Amino acid sequence: MTTRVHYENKREQTTRERRKQIFDAAVHLFIKKGVVNTSMREIAEAVGITTGGLYHFIKSKDEIIRMVTENSIYAHESLKTLRKNLGNVSPTEAFRVCAKCWLTVQEFGLEQTAFLDREKVHMELDVQEAVSDLVRDLIHFFEDLLNDGIEAGEFEVDNVTLVAFNTYMLRGIFATRQWFLKDRFTSEEYATQQTNAILKQILVDRSKIQPGGG
Repeated sequence: MTTRVHYENKREQTTRERRKQIFDAAVHLFIKKGVVNTSMREIAEAVGITTGGLYHFIKSKDEIIRMVTENSIYAHESLKTLRKNLGNVSPTEAFRVCAKCWLTVQEFGLEQTAFLDREKVHMELDVQEAVSDLVRDLIHFFEDLLNDGIEAGEFEVDNVTLVAFNTYMLRGIFATRQWFLKDRFTSEEYATQQTNAILKQILVDRSKIQPGGG
């Protein structure tokens, strides 16, 4: 019985690892060639398996696209969890930490972020709607953070929605323009400097900005 459980666990782990390899290779090809111009055969070749072997793990390109969307849902929900775990901190600190977390795009997330930004038009309608809902939801999240700061007298914001929207979009800018930005900033440096730039625009007391820090 123990041997069987061990075998099943190992098989599940192997399946997860293979699906991740396929997922990463597919997103890379989607960014390079576009969804329409990428074939399942090319994805299989990039992973080093047969097309038949590929279909054992992934049924279609649409399934891969849905996986990207699911990863995005997880990223968005993680940001909300982060805010909740911060507890009773000042609105300035809450915005600083959440904005920096959002803007620090790890290496594995760069192509996924770029993919969602550039390839939405090729997604099925329900996936397009899900992505749009995610974007709206996170913009509202940043609006709430900004409004908390305004109510506390820490922020002065002319247009809350625009600042929230720009904060959201800065992640996509780093992902889609990394060919230029990565020569000048690490993801961490980009996130820190962009967060500080936003705070300089909205803080009533600019002494709360942490130069070069987080």
